[in-house]
Amino acid sequence: MSPRQPDASDADAPADTTSDAGHPHSTVGRRSFLAATGAAASATTLAGCLGGTTGTPTINVLTWEHYARDDVAAAVEDAVDATVNVTKSISSEKMFAGWQAGKDQQFDIAIPNNNYVPKFAAAGLAAPVPVSDLDSYPAIYDFFKNTMDTQLAVDGTPYGVPIRFGYYGYGYDSRAVPDHDPSWSVLFDGIDGVDLSSAVALYDNHFKAMSAAALHLGFRDAFDGDRITLSESQLGAVTDALIDQKQSLLSGYIAGDASFVKGITKGDFHVGHTGRMNVTNMRADGTDWIEMATPTEGALSWFEAAVVSTQTDHPDLAWEVVNEYIAPETGATLAREGHAPSVNPETTAHLSERRTELYGAIDPARLADMIPSKAVANEDAWRAAWERVKTA
Repeated sequence: MSPRQPDASDADAPADTTSDAGHPHSTVGRRSFLAATGAAASATTLAGCLGGTTGTPTINVLTWEHYARDDVAAAVEDAVDATVNVTKSISSEKMFAGWQAGKDQQFDIAIPNNNYVPKFAAAGLAAPVPVSDLDSYPAIYDFFKNTMDTQLAVDGTPYGVPIRFGYYGYGYDSRAVPDHDPSWSVLFDGIDGVDLSSAVALYDNHFKAMSAAALHLGFRDAFDGDRITLSESQLGAVTDALIDQKQSLLSGYIAGDASFVKGITKGDFHVGHTGRMNVTNMRADGTDWIEMATPTEGALSWFEAAVVSTQTDHPDLAWEVVNEYIAPETGATLAREGHAPSVNPETTAHLSERRTELYGAIDPARLADMIPSKAVANEDAWRAAWERVKTA
């Protein structure tokens, strides 16, 4: 195989509409960094799929920044006889577009969000999962085993392995907002006895914002199945709810994670639409007044899933690396570095009590209320409705 040059699909891919976070591109490999520089390092980076190398094989991974942390790479390399080079990406869409453009010949593994795994499989980019060869698989939550047969499968064959997960709800400043029953209604109707006028923030994202409004309105059934399917009348009700919120409770729309942290810290708003990772990051940094609420009507969740390239020269070794990401000790290291829980609850044995509270094992019953991010059946109509909200 020969390496391909990146094309416009890498640079100009549309923004993902689920939970992707932006991170700069870079490549990190503990052994290769220590062993070589310049042209020699470049050759090592491509060794996983190119084959024909001597010594320790290299497995090239395309994924999120936390996998590139030194402690995570070291944990994998200590368990697997391979050098692991991690190239950071900024979205699942860019991972997919890159592999379509030929980077499936450069990378052995990609770890996008769950809803992209069927796309990799349908494009012939991902190999079937040898489930029986994954020693760590039996320990993962049943919820994620089920996704192997549903969201991560094509015609009954799984193509992705869940790694870690998170979910959306809202964070709030406990100094201004008292304890309450967690509900999406807080973002749209407020709390009795609490003045939240112009004190609520919502994601500036049609998928996240409109999903929150739909769950608030009781349209939970629309999230069943392979796609989210709001009827025309339901879409109208969602639009009206968002416009009403904008005219009464909304402080403003936030672009992403950094906007949430900055805004709620400054007091621009007291309640903000957010992912749990933001809250755990703030608490880990010593912010003791921030609290996370998971609405009882259901919470959108995300999880990452590893795929192995059909073009890899080291399939067995690639699956060993995937297996190590969900092994208890390495999974705990990844959880510490990324502040997101592993799909393997046995990681708790390798986390402190404080870290277990933040991103360790959770009650499996809570997973039943989580709704994995998925495609929208009539997304053009969603986008048009969102524009009506933004211009109201």
